[in-house]
Amino acid sequence: MGKPGVGRRLRRALFATLGTLGLIVVATAAEAHSTESALPSYDHVVIVVFENKQYGEIIGSPNAPYINQLAQGGASLTGMKALTHPSQPNYFNLFSGATQGITDDGCYAAQTMSAPNLGQELIAAGKTFASYNEGLPNEGSTTCSNGRYAQKHNPWFAFKNVPLNTGRTFAQFPKDDFGKLPTLSFVVPDMCNDMHDCAVGSGDTWIKNNLDSYARWAKANNSLLMLTWDEDNYLGSNRIATVFFGAHVKQGSVSGAYNHYSLLRTFEDMYGTAHAGNAATATPVTGVFDTGGTEPPGGDLTLATPGPQTCRFYQDCTVQLTATGGKPPLTYRATGLPSGLTTDASAGRVSGKPWQTGTFQITATATDAAGATATVRFPLTVNWF
Repeated sequence: MGKPGVGRRLRRALFATLGTLGLIVVATAAEAHSTESALPSYDHVVIVVFENKQYGEIIGSPNAPYINQLAQGGASLTGMKALTHPSQPNYFNLFSGATQGITDDGCYAAQTMSAPNLGQELIAAGKTFASYNEGLPNEGSTTCSNGRYAQKHNPWFAFKNVPLNTGRTFAQFPKDDFGKLPTLSFVVPDMCNDMHDCAVGSGDTWIKNNLDSYARWAKANNSLLMLTWDEDNYLGSNRIATVFFGAHVKQGSVSGAYNHYSLLRTFEDMYGTAHAGNAATATPVTGVFDTGGTEPPGGDLTLATPGPQTCRFYQDCTVQLTATGGKPPLTYRATGLPSGLTTDASAGRVSGKPWQTGTFQITATATDAAGATATVRFPLTVNWF
């Protein structure tokens, strides 16, 4: 028979432990609620994605007067960076928190992926989702290209957990009644109007002609318009413009270090969904809103993994290294490169014409002004043809 009082002592210890755990659970829940409560609960969000322009080609540029009008009337991120090159992996990062193995701009197999993504998460949470794709031949089409339409800018068709009928033509965008819009939607202009094949002015005129009425409506109807870019033009540090305009948006610039994972996390937190891929550890953008959010500190230095890269023998080859956080300025370095490639230490751009073939294991580092270092490794294959 056990000693008297032992059972009572065990029970008291157990209750104390459970009480501590309860406090931890409550604190964690409170922290999550604090992040989400710092974000508006919008009736409608429209996200427009443009192409291949550096931050300075948009913000402050006379070639983009309408976009700058939106930026001045809303909020602009000054520390926003794309994660990689070329275009297509960035679209997957923005939509699903990972490249899903996509490393180039080639056509993907439609309806084959099942990874979590923003569209699937919204639908699971009882919200609605759609994309409006300029040049798409018809609703739900999984064609690779059609005139100036390109599948590579529309990742939603890759996922079998996103209904095909949510992939719509831009002609289906409800210009006569914005209240018919889904909870959240993407608008992707064609290869000219997204600034890929045409000048900045073409995209600026397109957004004014097609979405100015929505922008003005959004401000008065608890809704949001957000513009972002997939990547820069390979000549900078992958810094891109991102503009918020609408209800509950504070006027001014926000300088926190953000990337496409940050944008994904923002909309996930806004609607209380799960988190896809790398969005789970990303910092949401809360400082642009009037609902109590603040800019984050610079945060720990992190360097995004470019993933496997492929180049051709003695042909132009570029790999962009992108770091966020840390104390600027940042210095980049890459070792293990084939002959012919060098690294721009300030821009983080590996470029040149490789004259060795084979697969090279590259080690890339970013170092900030305080001496903090982040390191990633990735394979780079140089083929003859």
